Amino acid sequence: MLDTIESRSLPMCSVDDDAAFLDYVLDDVWDILAQGVRVRFAAAHTPTLATVRQGLPTVRTVVLRAVSRAGALVFVHADRRSGKVRELGAQPACSLHIFDAGRRVQLRIEAQASIHLDDDIADAEWQRLRAQHRAQQRRAVAAIDAQTTPDVAIDDVDGLAEADRRDDFAAIALHVTAIEWQHIGSRGQRRARFEIGETTQGCWLDC
Repeated sequence: MLDTIESRSLPMCSVDDDAAFLDYVLDDVWDILAQGVRVRFAAAHTPTLATVRQGLPTVRTVVLRAVSRAGALVFVHADRRSGKVRELGAQPACSLHIFDAGRRVQLRIEAQASIHLDDDIADAEWQRLRAQHRAQQRRAVAAIDAQTTPDVAIDDVDGLAEADRRDDFAAIALHVTAIEWQHIGSRGQRRARFEIGETTQGCWLDC
């Protein structure tokens, strides 16, 4: 059975509750990201990654592969020959964009990228990709009678795992430096920003 996501509205709060509500919001942010890894049809499973190419912004859809709240890390995978690997190697500053329609929440995540090709981190992420690919293969076989065309990942690095092309694989670690959260509701909008470091500082923003 496919995982599902419950739609939920954020609770209303008074000014006195603002500090506690910021803590709730940050918990919700990391929950959105964690669901993006676990749930294939979650909004955060396929975020938009923005990089810089020749001084201009460029965006593409990627697949969220792993998240560590403790390390303030988000992982995506790539073919090491791809444009995003070259772009992040030249300019590590980047951004992820997610819109979760069920929660009515937009996330803009600022990060610094590090590219891992032939180290322990790349090896661990390669094994993660291989495990995910094998699970997707099993799901495709199980659904073959109900579905004539199997799903294809938007950021198609699963083909690397299928062909066992480890030499072409790159793990991209996004070191989160800031998160902007925006809730769009019938009673208006709320925005918050979190600076991520040794300690996380949150504040409300004017919409």
